[in-house]
Amino acid sequence: MTAPPEKPAKKKTRLGRLFFWLAVLGGLYVLFLIFRHDLVQWMRGTPAVWAVYSHIADQISEKTLLGLAYAGFFGSLFFILIPLEAVFFYYLALEHHAALVVLIMLFSSVLGLAVDYLMGRLVGEGLLMRYAEERFTKTKRSMDRYGGFIVIVANIIPFLPVQIISVVIGATRFGLRRFLIYTLIGRGAYLVLLWYAADFFKNLMRYLP
Repeated sequence: MTAPPEKPAKKKTRLGRLFFWLAVLGGLYVLFLIFRHDLVQWMRGTPAVWAVYSHIADQISEKTLLGLAYAGFFGSLFFILIPLEAVFFYYLALEHHAALVVLIMLFSSVLGLAVDYLMGRLVGEGLLMRYAEERFTKTKRSMDRYGGFIVIVANIIPFLPVQIISVVIGATRFGLRRFLIYTLIGRGAYLVLLWYAADFFKNLMRYLP
């Protein structure tokens, strides 16, 4: 028997929730842009915070491997927008050893995703059960059956919001150890594929007029 078609009201509810969360994220980003100067001024007035911020900013601007580690970690947090693929390709084009760039990006990004997971585990379940109970219950059931596969695929498919997915996975209380193992596998495979793709196009450019 085929499942009955989804009711229009239910579809509208899901679309409404989607637009709501998009509006929330957009609003947070706009608030950041509006109060960015005030945030910088606050950090300047707090010596310890400003010292940490200046150190991180200097390492990233000087294109050091430690700067890559910072970019990989902070760019893997769901509330910070950093295009990690662009950072990764940029560092591959520098004089650093490519394998070292891959390893640093791998472990720093996995560490950032682990923070996303822990945030989801701490507060995500209650929020999702309150605002999207049916959908979250289905997701939790899927994680119980195919959790490892889902984590690997989420890390391999390009441009998926793996940071937000990691928060949801944490909310389902999927095991932390398994999450780290499967994230390392998926993220490692993804970065190696990007490395080979960058090397392929770099060699291809030599033969173009």
